[in-house]
Amino acid sequence: MVFHVTPFGPSCCEILYTHPNILKEEADADDALSFSFDYCFLAEVTASNLKEDKLYLSVEATTCTALNKQCQEIILVNKEGNSWTVSLRFSEQDGMFYIRRGWRKFCLDNRCAIGDLFVFNVVGDGKTTPLMCVIQRG
Repeated sequence: MVFHVTPFGPSCCEILYTHPNILKEEADADDALSFSFDYCFLAEVTASNLKEDKLYLSVEATTCTALNKQCQEIILVNKEGNSWTVSLRFSEQDGMFYIRRGWRKFCLDNRCAIGDLFVFNVVGDGKTTPLMCVIQRG
């Protein structure tokens, strides 16, 4: 049997370790496998996004390398490390990503009230299922 273990930090985002004996070489941008940790956004729980079970990500999400139009799901992770797999779609009409089928359950399971705010960090490499980690809840 072979197991793949992925370490996660306190914010439920993947920790990337490098081997201490390997010297890093500067890689070409085309050859580098890079994870995007730089896309953070604020999400507000509203009556309409709960009713529709849909959360639109801001337009800036289209520049996040962790997300692409072929991606069909994303994993929401709260601060306790619990996860919810939800549908991720891209609206060509609006030019925005949005979460469907699972946003309402995530909010209910986390006892969210209308007006609650989340700061999410999107983590991924654009090839595997991205994570949307709760950094802060206000």
